[in-house]
Amino acid sequence: MFLFKDTRRNAETARAAIDMTQNNGRELCCRFATHTAALKVINIGPLASNELLEQAFSQFGDVERAVVVCDDRGKSKGYGLVEFFRKASAQAAMQKINDSLFLLGR
Repeated sequence: MFLFKDTRRNAETARAAIDMTQNNGRELCCRFATHTAALKVINIGPLASNELLEQAFSQFGDVERAVVVCDDRGKSKGYGLVEFFRKASAQAAMQKINDSLFLLGR
């Protein structure tokens, strides 16, 4: 079964309501599909924030979510994820990154 929601927040709400519930005697397991408009950004500096990542990539289109991945102590692992609302925005960002140098900064 697939559920399509208009925003990630609505999808998370639906998932929380459905995951691990019973239907006809079977336990439902709800997972997110792979996001087709997402990029993994590597070699991020230790001082980069979610906001900086979102600001840097918003030039390519509307960013749904930008997260710097951290360890259990809150220290950056040196990479992050950027999810765009539209696949074309992710493709534009990839094109720019592949064609030239792209730096995060203030």
